Amino acid sequence: MKKLIALLCLLATPVVADLSTHAIFKHYIGTWNAAGELKGVDGNVLKISEEWTGKVDGENGFLIEGTRTINGDKQPFKWTITHNVGADSFEAVLTGVDAQQTIRFEGNASLVNQTLELKSITGSGQSSITIFESFSGDAKDVIESKVTFTGDQGQTTLEGVIKHQKEKQP
Repeated sequence: MKKLIALLCLLATPVVADLSTHAIFKHYIGTWNAAGELKGVDGNVLKISEEWTGKVDGENGFLIEGTRTINGDKQPFKWTITHNVGADSFEAVLTGVDAQQTIRFEGNASLVNQTLELKSITGSGQSSITIFESFSGDAKDVIESKVTFTGDQGQTTLEGVIKHQKEKQP
């Protein structure tokens, strides 16, 4: 019985994961530049560029802060990502110009494929935003983000790719 109680206490103890050594997030650390475009089903095109920095935030968090320019309109943004070690899942909160305007994402990382997928349900029905990120090349200094917005019926309304390039350190 004592062994069972000790095992239950051990299982109830939270495990802390340092994202600076996480197989995927360790590659996000640094300064990045990005560019791409999202195309709407209506033919509308959003040209996007970003400058951001990624860093570990505490014991199981990651922070991405920067600026995003969409069709000439430059705005700050911030991602706060938390790793739930027990479920091996991630929660990401995107904050824009107004700190009260946030979008909450849930996601998973594939250590085998070196990918990160984040999804937010944005309204009623099946409307959502999905971001699927993968690395290009062995150096892990290029991230391709495939972004898809869907409407209430699950139909794609806006999609595209944003390519992130890590700045070389001297």
